[in-house]
Amino acid sequence: MTSFDLIDKYIQKTATPEELQEINRLLEEDPAFKEEFYFHLELKEAIKIEENQKLKKQLQKLDTEKSPKKFYLNMYKVAAVLIIGLGILWFFNTSPNYDKIYAENFEPFPNIVAPTVRDLNASENKTAVAFRLYDNQNYTAAATAFKELYDQDKTSYANFYYAISLMADQEFEKAIQALETPDWEVPEKYLGYTDWYLGLAYLKIGDKESARDYLYKTTQTNSYIAEQAQKVIDKIK
Repeated sequence: MTSFDLIDKYIQKTATPEELQEINRLLEEDPAFKEEFYFHLELKEAIKIEENQKLKKQLQKLDTEKSPKKFYLNMYKVAAVLIIGLGILWFFNTSPNYDKIYAENFEPFPNIVAPTVRDLNASENKTAVAFRLYDNQNYTAAATAFKELYDQDKTSYANFYYAISLMADQEFEKAIQALETPDWEVPEKYLGYTDWYLGLAYLKIGDKESARDYLYKTTQTNSYIAEQAQKVIDKIK
């Protein structure tokens, strides 16, 4: 059983007592395992917070819809669902809509860095500002801030979030260039996600072959996005 399997079973709460004992041993004796373990825990928590915020916004939106138009709007939604259902056969007989596939799969990577910042020196203040912009979906300004951070000290996560900010800002060519830059050493824990975003970026600009290559690389990694990458590959064949 790989370390990823152990971590996944811990997160899914399916680990046996023996596996929990092995996890505790590795946390004490294996620094690499410990780093990967806490990375995935932080990622899970960040995703959970992000999903809760989205749900809260949806509930607030529904709560404010009290006008008579709501009934008709819901009827339109029902009609739209029926139309989509009738059009399924047409979708199956046409070429893949890359823009649609991209929109269905792209989500900015959760902020799992800024919450770990402790000492507020000058560099970390800049980090906090960059992630505040990112969390507020001000991606143009966030990209500029992350680029400055990376140029300043070559911090690996800064280039990663710089590229994601560019993608969220529809700057796909620049994002690809950032993620493929030869002087950026991709941290192992970001490797699968880097390939995932490169695959989506290439898909968005219509380069199916490059998209498939990077998505395939994603399926070969121990990342939570591997299964989703395979589904995208199946859609663009």
